[in-house]
Amino acid sequence: MLAPGRPLRWRILPAGRRTVWIDDAHRYQTVAGFGAAFTDSACYLLQQVARPGARARALRELFTRTEGGIDLSLMRVPIGASDLARSRYSYDSLPAGETDPTLAHFSIAHDRRTIIPLIRAALRLNPALRLMATPWSPPGWMKTSDSMIGGSLRPQFAPAFAGYLVKFLRAYRRAGIPVDYMSLQNEPRYVPRNYPGMRMRAREQRWLLVHDVLPALSAAGLTTRVLLYDHNWNDPQYTNTVLASPVVAHSPLVAGIAWHGYAGTPGVQSLLAAKYPRLGEYETELSDGTWVRNPVRRDFETIIAVLRNAGRSYLKWSLALDRHHGPHDGGCATCTALVTVDTRTGAVHRTVEYATLGQFSRFIRPGARRVYSSDPMGIEAVAFINPSGTHVLVVFNDTPRRNAFQVEWGTRGFHYALPAYSGATFTWSGLERGISALPASAYQSAGSLAAAGGRDQPADLYSWGVVTREHGGARGGYALERAVTGDWALYPALDFGSGAQRIRVHVACGRRTCGALQFRLRSPHGRLIAQVPSVSTGGWQRFRAVSARVHAVNGVHAMYIVWRGPPKERLASLLSFRF
Repeated sequence: MLAPGRPLRWRILPAGRRTVWIDDAHRYQTVAGFGAAFTDSACYLLQQVARPGARARALRELFTRTEGGIDLSLMRVPIGASDLARSRYSYDSLPAGETDPTLAHFSIAHDRRTIIPLIRAALRLNPALRLMATPWSPPGWMKTSDSMIGGSLRPQFAPAFAGYLVKFLRAYRRAGIPVDYMSLQNEPRYVPRNYPGMRMRAREQRWLLVHDVLPALSAAGLTTRVLLYDHNWNDPQYTNTVLASPVVAHSPLVAGIAWHGYAGTPGVQSLLAAKYPRLGEYETELSDGTWVRNPVRRDFETIIAVLRNAGRSYLKWSLALDRHHGPHDGGCATCTALVTVDTRTGAVHRTVEYATLGQFSRFIRPGARRVYSSDPMGIEAVAFINPSGTHVLVVFNDTPRRNAFQVEWGTRGFHYALPAYSGATFTWSGLERGISALPASAYQSAGSLAAAGGRDQPADLYSWGVVTREHGGARGGYALERAVTGDWALYPALDFGSGAQRIRVHVACGRRTCGALQFRLRSPHGRLIAQVPSVSTGGWQRFRAVSARVHAVNGVHAMYIVWRGPPKERLASLLSFRF
């Protein structure tokens, strides 16, 4: 629970088989922040139910680094009601049958009672706090359902919808709350039956952006930037459709793509980042809840995977809830939050999610750059350099047993051991002394790749290249999945020493014909040093060890793993390798 550990000392270490290797020379995305959502429920509980002293202490713990605080830096704000709200409200609600295309009745009076005061209090504690705003539904009169429940946007009210968003952004700015990002619709592929929501197909979102929202933002002189999509990892094609418009793809008002984590794998973020390098990948919602058996394991696995796959942010769902997981208006009755407010006493209590998110948010500062780190089997890690120059390494033991490993940075390192399913964060200052390389004899999680690629991009986004997915078995780690022939994964520097004789891999395949894995040096078409046949194992998560002979190789090399097999067929998943 964010307890400080004893100081460690760097020393010269011999090569080890279980090594987390850090290489500052390979740098990736910049972090925007970590946080949760200022839901109506959270703001009501913290502003009106929590005792004043408990509220002040909770806000310090959430939005600063004092008193062990986790210093949240990017928060989400619903535009109108979500499911975690005490009522079903918009900022221009009218009786049935009435419309207001000029938005003459627009008002944010609802938010002035609890939401705006709480956000202002957070901003006073952390003036650098950034905000993202998202509507669950526009006013019902704009929709085909004539309700905030269900339906889609009526085309004739597209200009009014854009104006509604602009009025919200202006009203919040006048209230002293600038909004940095927004999306057009929360979870646009899902239409809830018992809480506000709206279907917005990809072509509709593209049309709205081109013809209404982007022109309205520009005309209003607003600097708020749009995040596309804002839904699960299992439909990356949605964003591909929206970005088919050059207006959207090249607009300075489009910042990136927003993702939720309830389906699919964060590996798709890397695929979109490779195709659209100008845009950022932002994880903007994933709630824990009573259905999560081990929130520590789930959070560490998912946050690390998001960050290793180009993620610039990681946001939980509600900032606060009561002990009955409410208040809520339909929707999620079993979600959990970072803090719990006791409605009987007004006390505020931290939850385990406060600690798991805090292992990242307290130490990885906005503006930090991710650097390369490797994963030995059963260990998951991610590393950053903060704007101040300090280093941060988060490590998780994803196995049901104690796991010892060593960290190597330049020519120095240290030993550490973690209990089952537990994590730790390490911080230090200084510069690398010399450049080292990862011993090829170390067991490596396939998820340690530095980059991935493949053939020319076909219509099926999943076959653009391999994606990482958490392996739920006792070995832990991330597997590489969905590869087709020609796809590859890069590992930047392996030290083969004076030579290697054999390679051993763990593969899984749910087909009869699974192809082979080629190990090549310097490029996907470079020197072939080994070819391992992929065997059918009866499932894509049933991994089996396979080995093969290695052709003569020594020294330090960048290495590519290349999948070869029948065209247009999914080939074997890869969990680990060791020379």
